[in-house]
Amino acid sequence: MPSKYNRISESEDTRTLKPEVHPIWNGIGFALIILIPILAYFGAIELLNLNTKYQWVRIPQELIIYKLPDHLLLVKIILIIVLIFLLAIIFSAITFFLYSLFVPTRYGPMDVPYLKYKGKHYKR
Repeated sequence: MPSKYNRISESEDTRTLKPEVHPIWNGIGFALIILIPILAYFGAIELLNLNTKYQWVRIPQELIIYKLPDHLLLVKIILIIVLIFLLAIIFSAITFFLYSLFVPTRYGPMDVPYLKYKGKHYKR
């Protein structure tokens, strides 16, 4: 039973007012969650190999742990995290661009945008 001041009846479903996301975007997001760490791992390995060949950046001695079988483990972890952030930003920009290309605009050329004017605020 609707309350005295509630204008929305219970039979009206408010969930239909929200725009629905196409299911393919859920699949793309899931693929990116799996793909980005894998690409970051292989990218970090390749960057470390190229760094040993061309000596781009000198790795600090504090990041090299000689007690571990893989001395550069800490460097790899830091590089993987940085590459995850960079790849996420790049893929988000590409996804935003594709989304803006294929999703229709909210209003057509003959529509006037809805004004969110609630009226004058007055006190009793």
